[in-house]
Amino acid sequence: MTADYHAFGAFDGAFSRTKSLLWPFNLGIWLRLAVIAFFIGGFGGGGGSNYSFPDRGGRDMSSMPVPDFFGLAPTTFFLILAAVIVLALLFAYVGSVFQFVLVDCLTSGPVSLSRTFRERMGHGLSFFLFEILLAFVFIAVMVGFVVFGFVTGIFSGVSNVIALLVLIPVILLLALVVGVVLMLTVDFVVPVMIADRCGIVEGWRRVYGILRADLKNAAVYVVVKVILAIVAALIMGILGLIVLAIIGVPLFIVALLAGFFANGPSMIWALVLLIVIGILIALPFLLLLQVPFVTFFRFYSLDVLRRFSPAHDLLAEPEGDAAA
Repeated sequence: MTADYHAFGAFDGAFSRTKSLLWPFNLGIWLRLAVIAFFIGGFGGGGGSNYSFPDRGGRDMSSMPVPDFFGLAPTTFFLILAAVIVLALLFAYVGSVFQFVLVDCLTSGPVSLSRTFRERMGHGLSFFLFEILLAFVFIAVMVGFVVFGFVTGIFSGVSNVIALLVLIPVILLLALVVGVVLMLTVDFVVPVMIADRCGIVEGWRRVYGILRADLKNAAVYVVVKVILAIVAALIMGILGLIVLAIIGVPLFIVALLAGFFANGPSMIWALVLLIVIGILIALPFLLLLQVPFVTFFRFYSLDVLRRFSPAHDLLAEPEGDAAA
């Protein structure tokens, strides 16, 4: 009975294609897919400050406290901050382009970072702007909910703990909705944009029509994909800890030995150097660990999409074969 659902019927094809592509082991293919996995993994961050200006009435402005920008001059601090933001946005944009490049690598030719990168830059920009829009919607809804709570008096007279307990379910629900939208965009809208050579708005319109025609299969796919993602995250987490332990134990021993021969600033710099070395050694292995999962999930979503809509079948080979 489960085979009647696209989410279950696509397992065998995705697994066989992943195995065919990644085995026998080809270091070049694995490294290129690891680079793609690095970029499409996304990024996140945030921050803020609670600097309040004192009452200026009748006071000497020169006595106002100056924010501490980590010991940097304000101009230097904001230049560094602007550079970090620009680099983060550039990283996100490149990751958006690689969402399309990955599909090309798995469906239309050899695994290459540059073969279709230039061709997909326009699609990547559309996807990038869509991600920014989702982030703004998420923030706007949360701010709107908080403002609504204070205007209507819901949060008036309650402690911060109670207000937080009210906000947490709202945040989780909204994050789930945004996550599902982004997941469907990556899994279905991206390949539809490639197949139909359309923008993200038109791509979503077509995917919405495809999924609406079979809501039961669509709902089952979302549930199964979320469960698979959780299981995969747990497996990758365990494997990642094993890798970190293998790399970290020798470095920890070196750190202990360094502690006997160094002190003060020298020991601190030695520890920082060892941490940097550990990260540089571990990162390639952690990225290589992601390759089978990233490849399987993309083959899986493409197989499900072709079952929903044969007109958007980008998997030219039979289920047992994959592009090598």
